[in-house]
Amino acid sequence: MKTYETSTGGLRLTSCTYGLSRLSFRGPRRPTDGPFVACLGGSDTFARYVPKPYPDLIETAIGEVCVNFGCQAAGPDVYLNDPAMRTLRRDAAATVLQIPGAANLSNAFYRVHPRRNDRFVAPTNKLKMLFPEVDFAEISFTGHLISRLNAVDEARFALVRTALQNTWLHRMIELVEDATGPVLLLWFASRTPADEGAMQPHMEPVFVTADMVEALRDHVDDIIEVVHKRGTLEGMSFAPLDTLAAGDALGVDAHMAAAKALRTPLMHALS
Repeated sequence: MKTYETSTGGLRLTSCTYGLSRLSFRGPRRPTDGPFVACLGGSDTFARYVPKPYPDLIETAIGEVCVNFGCQAAGPDVYLNDPAMRTLRRDAAATVLQIPGAANLSNAFYRVHPRRNDRFVAPTNKLKMLFPEVDFAEISFTGHLISRLNAVDEARFALVRTALQNTWLHRMIELVEDATGPVLLLWFASRTPADEGAMQPHMEPVFVTADMVEALRDHVDDIIEVVHKRGTLEGMSFAPLDTLAAGDALGVDAHMAAAKALRTPLMHALS
């Protein structure tokens, strides 16, 4: 286990690892040798600029250890590719899984970094053939990739988007069915699942629709929907250069709303 501190202006974060996992999580490190709730998710679960993210608030509210396993820009591949995380997921008394976007995962068209899923590693031959005019050497992140492909040709990109959505669904089912305890899906975003913005490359969770979420219902114990606007900086802590990044994140009020929405379903799941 490793622990180290980073500064984000007024907020000093302690990062840590668990067991043999190569992933870095937000600290302080919580005990996993007894009952605990595993909170999996992306940047808004990690909550870089929020002093007390929803896993901390839930722990206080229900009196059970809640471990923040949020990873920056995580897709389902982060948790499926790390053997230590598989063990931790199976040990959890219950799991809260923030619904990730569908762009940050390896698929038939491109590969992503196994731990930093927002990092574009390489296109497959299938993508090269579909978009021969694109220079993929200029692209480092999935967000840039999908925006570029969509701008080049929306019709061709629709094929990529459909593949991403289908791959996402298969990976999410694999992820939730690997847990031994109850699983609660958390929709934690600034739009609803039914919002037409789901088809836009910049709307988180990217390309995830209401039908995709509903397709997971039979595989999980509950689906909790928390919709909150971004850009509310009150109570957040960040350096001046991080103002824009903080504005893109869900803030303190959103985390309070998530904790409130999760409290009763989690207590029922643990009873």
